Amino acid sequence: MKITKIEGIPLSLPLPGAGEHKLNEVLVKIHTDEGFVGIADSGECYPDGVQDTILIMLKTWEPLLIGADPFDIELIAAKLSRYLFNDMLQVPPAVAVVDFALWDLLGKIQNKPVYQLLGGKANEKLMYNFFITGWLSKTTKEKVAEAERVVAGGCKSISIKAGPAWGNPDMVGDVANVRAVRKAIGDDIELCVDTNGGYDYTSALELGRRLEEFNLGKYEQPVPYWDIEGLANLRNNLNIPICAHESSTNIHGLLEVIKKNAADMVGLKVCWAGGISQAVKWGHIATTANLGVYCGGNNGQWEAAAQAHWFASDAAYSKLPHANLGPLFRYNTFDTTNVSIDDDIVKNPMKYKDGYFYPPDGPGLGLELNEKAVFKHITRGKAPITIVK
Repeated sequence: MKITKIEGIPLSLPLPGAGEHKLNEVLVKIHTDEGFVGIADSGECYPDGVQDTILIMLKTWEPLLIGADPFDIELIAAKLSRYLFNDMLQVPPAVAVVDFALWDLLGKIQNKPVYQLLGGKANEKLMYNFFITGWLSKTTKEKVAEAERVVAGGCKSISIKAGPAWGNPDMVGDVANVRAVRKAIGDDIELCVDTNGGYDYTSALELGRRLEEFNLGKYEQPVPYWDIEGLANLRNNLNIPICAHESSTNIHGLLEVIKKNAADMVGLKVCWAGGISQAVKWGHIATTANLGVYCGGNNGQWEAAAQAHWFASDAAYSKLPHANLGPLFRYNTFDTTNVSIDDDIVKNPMKYKDGYFYPPDGPGLGLELNEKAVFKHITRGKAPITIVK
């Protein structure tokens, strides 16, 4: 069996409840000479130029992909890994969408869900961690209202974005937000804080000391990704679990975090890691080090499904809630079991209900593409590409 054609389709999908904002992504289809097609999406392409980058890289990788045997997925992943660990050109989302589509293809060929190819379903369902940001909920009052709405929808774990990157010029506002939300949701709901590396070490330490009273589930990436020593020092000086995320989203960063004993838990986005093939390796290292594994992602629907299949494959991945949230934002609901959106590109959305998400059980990644809807959502001013032998 050989790969004979690759399609890349730039899409802009509306997000109910997000105003004019759209989810820009690239849909990839990998065809074989026996009629099987693997499908995946890249997740959100931000900034806008990422769409173009992915399309360019697909063309660049023609010699690596066209004519290849899809069962040689490890060999293909090894060849593409040079675009993950290269100082000159690193394009993890492009590598990941190809990897997702290949795993979808292998599952369809064998008529099995991807989690079966990864070792079986160790987790029937997984808890999600919902993020409250400064984009849609700007004031403390708005954040409280959003937290109450989220809890009413069944969510059991909430993270609040904090720091200068999220609209708070100083930490007084961060503390006020956390205090108000904790009071509103009570002690039974997990509450976390994520600054996306927005504070220097001294400020992160001061904020952490002010947050200790609120019984946080984690303090996520309080310092920049490169300051792994800072993470380690915060872990030694605070009574809050430290979560590395931007610092640990590839294998090299993860190893540094482990060597420096810098975190209580480590995180990645499977898209940032370069796909399922890399995430499997990453996960084996993290769990061997006996660290909790957390995954983020405001993602596309196939990307969310790909993460869910990986999460399902190891019991260790059920210990922490994951921010695998793309479908929730896409449908603007906490229960996707009955959703319907006109011109949706997915016929069978991934299931979310009562604070949990469920890995799809169909072949491959388990999602069915609505072909008729795809071309209604092509990004304005951009065109699909087709690569054939």
